[in-house]
Amino acid sequence: MDSHVKRFDHLNNRLDSVANDLQASVGKSKSTNDQIDYLPVLRDYNTIVNESLATFVTTSRKIGGELSTMIDHLVRLFDAQRAFLRLAIQTKKPTNEQQIIDLIKPQSMEIEAIVGFTNQNRKSTLFNHLSAISEGIPAFGWILISPTPAPHIKEMSDAAQFYSNRVLKDFKDKDSFHTEWVKQWIKILTELHAYVKQYHTTGLTWGIHSQRDVGNGSTRNSLSKMQIDDGLSKNGVMTSINSLGTSATSHLKKVPDELKTHKNPQLKEQPIERTNKTQIFTSNASSQSTSGPPKLVLEGNKWLIEYQSGRTDVKLTEVNMKQTVYIYKCSNSTITIQGKVNSIVLDQCTKVGIQFTSVVSLIEFVNCRGVKAQVLENVPTVQIEKTDGCHVYLSKSSLNTEFITSKSSEMTINVPHGDSEYKEYPIPEQFKTCLKGGKQLITTPNESSGV
Repeated sequence: MDSHVKRFDHLNNRLDSVANDLQASVGKSKSTNDQIDYLPVLRDYNTIVNESLATFVTTSRKIGGELSTMIDHLVRLFDAQRAFLRLAIQTKKPTNEQQIIDLIKPQSMEIEAIVGFTNQNRKSTLFNHLSAISEGIPAFGWILISPTPAPHIKEMSDAAQFYSNRVLKDFKDKDSFHTEWVKQWIKILTELHAYVKQYHTTGLTWGIHSQRDVGNGSTRNSLSKMQIDDGLSKNGVMTSINSLGTSATSHLKKVPDELKTHKNPQLKEQPIERTNKTQIFTSNASSQSTSGPPKLVLEGNKWLIEYQSGRTDVKLTEVNMKQTVYIYKCSNSTITIQGKVNSIVLDQCTKVGIQFTSVVSLIEFVNCRGVKAQVLENVPTVQIEKTDGCHVYLSKSSLNTEFITSKSSEMTINVPHGDSEYKEYPIPEQFKTCLKGGKQLITTPNESSGV
């Protein structure tokens, strides 16, 4: 009997010891997780989410419409990146590229959704709002950029500014609420730039809190078993991590110029191709169609010319000064507009020639390549944005035309010279800026640019 009692006491003591060890382990784990959340690298990111993003979300929901759906994607993107940062600072950088692809999948899915949603709502009255977000959203690709992630964010912020300015113009002296909306979005990108510049100067900082290996199943606190205390990100991120697929992007290197949307507009319709500025988050499986049914129709006071390819007989003859013309994703075609219209916009067109009589305000080229335009009478303004190869032929009555250019190349103005000749003038692409007297900036075309 005594031997059985002793054995029972010994077993009981062992159970108590195991229970105490488990309790201490759980307490230590909880304490460690709490400490992680208070690290400046996470605390300051959370500040952006809890303050600037929260304000922007509230404003967006008040505006409503398509912005309500867009803002849901944006919130999920922030949550996914916040959770990813939390994991990254506790693990060594994976040596396997596929592991990184899998880890960023929750973010890539939301970015693709944001870009796709914008493209699906091109006729929305809030299209400029949606574009301001989708043009700036590749800034979140900073996690894969080295050694200069902060400048990458600044470049994306500048790209977003184009559509932000359109929002400001549309609602100037009408609704200050939209003005605040623009300021709040730019503030988010500015704060993200400052955050990355401070904590991830040369690239994402891995393993600053501990040195666990990603994917090591034998490690007790491995990534696959790590607890995420943040309630906002737990469901989305852990579900994604536990069910990772293999169709995520394989573009994980520093983003070259040829993968950026404002420099390569033909990438615009592919999920995060500028584009959409960068393909680092692209998933081939979810790429959207880059073509559609040809269209030539008048909707209200707006002519829509879309997806025309290999056509030389596209003509508008019955037009008036109240009508606008929107030409979208046409290629290898010639378009003629006989008569005076309010304005003309060419968006994402390639090798398109347009001849028009006159416009009241402007003709605008956005995300185009190899386009030509000839005005027969008058055009007050020609605006060229993110376009490579744009040649404008003026008439003798349009020599006072103003040209506004941004992020474009290979632009020329062709002025009538003689009976049927034109003299070509290239528009400067490179500039030199000097500080005069410590107070004034003087900018002139750089002579070495060949202008």
